[in-house]
Amino acid sequence: MAEYSPRRRTAVLFVGSGASGAYHAGVLKALDETGIRVDLLVGSGVGTVAAAFGAVAGGGRLHEAGGFWEGAQRSRFWRLRPSLRAALLLLGAAFAVFLLPVLLGFVLGALAPVALIVDLVVPGWPARALGRFGAVPEALGGPYLATLAAPVFVLSILSLLGVLRIYWKDRRRFAEAFEHAFDAEPARARLAQGLWEVARGAAVGQALPGDAEVARRFVAGLAENLGQPGFRELVLRVADLDTGTALPFVLLGDEHRSAFAAARARGPRSKLDGLPGAIDLRSPAHEPLLFDAVFAGLLPPGAAPVRRVAFPKGGLYGGETHRLADATLVGGCGIAEALAAGAEQLIVVTAVPEAAHAPARRRGPGAIVDGLIGTLERRAVEQDLAGAERMSRVVRTLALADDAASAWEDPATGRQYRDVALWTIRPERNGLGPLGLDGATDPATEAYETVEDLLEQGYRDAYRLFLEPVVGAAPEARSARDESLERERVGL
Repeated sequence: MAEYSPRRRTAVLFVGSGASGAYHAGVLKALDETGIRVDLLVGSGVGTVAAAFGAVAGGGRLHEAGGFWEGAQRSRFWRLRPSLRAALLLLGAAFAVFLLPVLLGFVLGALAPVALIVDLVVPGWPARALGRFGAVPEALGGPYLATLAAPVFVLSILSLLGVLRIYWKDRRRFAEAFEHAFDAEPARARLAQGLWEVARGAAVGQALPGDAEVARRFVAGLAENLGQPGFRELVLRVADLDTGTALPFVLLGDEHRSAFAAARARGPRSKLDGLPGAIDLRSPAHEPLLFDAVFAGLLPPGAAPVRRVAFPKGGLYGGETHRLADATLVGGCGIAEALAAGAEQLIVVTAVPEAAHAPARRRGPGAIVDGLIGTLERRAVEQDLAGAERMSRVVRTLALADDAASAWEDPATGRQYRDVALWTIRPERNGLGPLGLDGATDPATEAYETVEDLLEQGYRDAYRLFLEPVVGAAPEARSARDESLERERVGL
C-alpha cells in the first residue's frame, strides 16, 4: 500500500452518475470532518456536484438536513415534459369517460341479486323501476359521445398548435423539441438553490438570481479564497457531444494553471491561447459556464436531455453552441486532468462496487437505461484505474530516480509521466443503480436501500478504505495530528 503524506499535493476524484452523487457526499463528509488536506477536487459525471460544493467548504450542504441529497427522488430531478403530462391527462380523461358504461354495467350486475330478492317481497316492482330507465341510453347517447370525443379533440388541436408554434419560432431547432420525453428543470432548480446558498455568503436576504449570476458569485468567491482552509482548486469534466471528448472546466491557482496548460499543450503555444482543450473559469467571460458544467453532471445519457451551451467569443469554441452531458459517456475518471494540475496523490471515489453483481432492476425501459449507464460507469472507472497503475509501474521501472517524485519522459512526445500514489474508495456492494434515486430492494439480501443509505455507506467506506488504514498509518499524518492536538491543549 502506498504511503500517504499530507505534504504532497492531494486530489480527490469523484466519478459516477445519478445516485452515485450520494455516495460522493458521504465520502466528502468523512474527509471534511477528519481535516484531511485536499488541494484539488475533480468531478466527472454527477461528481461535479460534490466537487463544486466541496471546493467552497460547502460539503455540509450535500448531506445535512435540508441538503442537496436529502429526500432525493427521481421525480425531484427529472420529470415528464409539461406537454406530455397534459397529453396524458387528456387521454386519461377520455379513457375514464369510455369506462363509464362498463362501470355502470358492474353496478347493475352487483344489484341483480338484490333486485331478485325485492321481487319476491314486492312482485313486479324491480321491472317497473327498470322500465323508467329505458329511455336513459337514448337520451344520454349524444352527450356521452361528445364527452368521449372532447378530450381527444382538444389534444389534437393543442398538439397541432404546439407543433406550429415550435416550427414558427425557430424552424432550425424544430427537431430539438422531440429529442427527449423528459426535462431536468427540478434538478436545475435544486442545483441553483444549493449553489446560491454556498455562494451568497452572509447575504441571506437576497433572492435567488439567474443561473449565470449564481455561477459568477460562486467563481468569484472561490477564486478569492483559494488557499484558505476548506477552499480547493477545481476541475469539472463533462461530455462534449459535438467533439466526442471530455471537456474540462478548470479553476486553478496561477502556478498550477500554468502547469496544467503546459501539460496539455501539443507543440508550441501562445500565452493568448488560454488553456488547451479546456475552459478557464477564471476568465470573466467564462465564469457563467460553471453552472452549465455542474448541471451537465446531472444529465445521465439516455435518461435526461442534454445541456446546450453557447461559448463566448474569444476563447475555446468561441461563438459555437455545444451539447454537454454526463462525462460518464466519454469515459475516464479525471486522472489525466488531476495529474496535469500537479496532483501527487490521487483518491478516486466511485460507487461502482468492487465485484460486479446483478442489479435490482432487470426489466423495463428504465432498467435498460440504468444498465447501460452502469456499464459505461464501470468501464470508465476500471480502464482509467488500470491505465494509471500500469503507467506507475512503467515509471518505477524506467525512471532513474527511485522516489515518490520519480518521473519518466516519453521521448516520442516529450510528455512527462510521474509515479503517483493512488487509492480507491468504493463499496463492496451497491444495490442502487445510477438511476436508483427512488430506492431498490437488493435481490441478494432482500434489504431495501435508499439514497440516504448510500450516503452513509460512502461515509463508512471512506474510513474503512482510506482514513483508518492509510492516513492513520502514515507517520507524517500522525505527527501532524499530534501537533494539532498539542496546540489545542496549550491554547486551552
